[in-house]
Amino acid sequence: MAAEHVTGSSPTRTAAAHMLAAWMGGRFYRTFRIAEGGPSSENAGSEAGAGAFDFVLTQRDRRVGTTVGVLWDEEPRPAGADALAEMLSGDVEAEEGIVPGSYAVWVPPKGVIPTDEPEVSDLRLTLARALRGLDAGERREARIPVTVKLAKLQTEGAYVSVVGGLATSWLAMSEGIPGSFHLDSRPIHRLPEETAEVDILVSRVRDFAVALEPGELTDIPLHDHWTVARLPDSAPAGVTVIAAPPDVDPVDGTNVRRRFRQEVQRAVDQKRGGDAELAVLAVVGPFAHIGDELVTASLRGMNPALYTELDLIVVIADGVVRQVLQPRSLPWEPAR
Repeated sequence: MAAEHVTGSSPTRTAAAHMLAAWMGGRFYRTFRIAEGGPSSENAGSEAGAGAFDFVLTQRDRRVGTTVGVLWDEEPRPAGADALAEMLSGDVEAEEGIVPGSYAVWVPPKGVIPTDEPEVSDLRLTLARALRGLDAGERREARIPVTVKLAKLQTEGAYVSVVGGLATSWLAMSEGIPGSFHLDSRPIHRLPEETAEVDILVSRVRDFAVALEPGELTDIPLHDHWTVARLPDSAPAGVTVIAAPPDVDPVDGTNVRRRFRQEVQRAVDQKRGGDAELAVLAVVGPFAHIGDELVTASLRGMNPALYTELDLIVVIADGVVRQVLQPRSLPWEPAR
């Protein structure tokens, strides 16, 4: 039976809950479903002290109380996010190449969704193409065309100073290059996962650098890499655009720790006021890649007494679920 959209929960939290249920099914070899109904709008996503869980997952007659947190302010939504979601949802219904179902677009941190034409239509077409042929639970990268700027400062040296998404590749870019350069790659917010594809971006910049004279500036067409994913079949049909506000800094550990601690406390309060055999906290983070997440480090720096009542904690980012606290015991396993 398909799960219902939980009343009062945001699309981001709902998508995360369905991803969690599917991940738990694969992890524990059980079938988990989101219970019909759910918390009232005043409980869903409320501050610490809420009595009901955000979601309840069921496994046979067992209840898994689930708190789903988001490590940024969900309101107001980033400009253009809802309009893009509505347009892409229409494309899912209309285009033969897209299998009907539920999808998510993960906008990388600091990424900006355009609100003017023709940029809106260009992005829509690119993302719609990326949704074609996805199976449930599958994800892929969508190449978003962007333009970066390269300037040659002088003939001496062999160095490229880089700001923006390619900053981590400055050393490979500088190797053996004739002269000193500055690259503004701020339009790139997420690098591809495959090292070979990152190498292609670096090589393209190097090719343009060879042709520059001191004092010259050139535009280089490259790609940003956003993630699209097909959600489990239980999720509500349509497209969810998951986007943190552009001013959210994904490497701001202080902010991540503060918000994560708030969600831990909220989950503990819900566990104390709820009825469930297992208590789970899932947090959605503003990280370009799951390997960039700071939740694991935040948990290690936290007093275990603060989260000892929780059985499982996961972080969800970039279309991936990662376990950061594993259960000490499981209700469907015999006691040791």
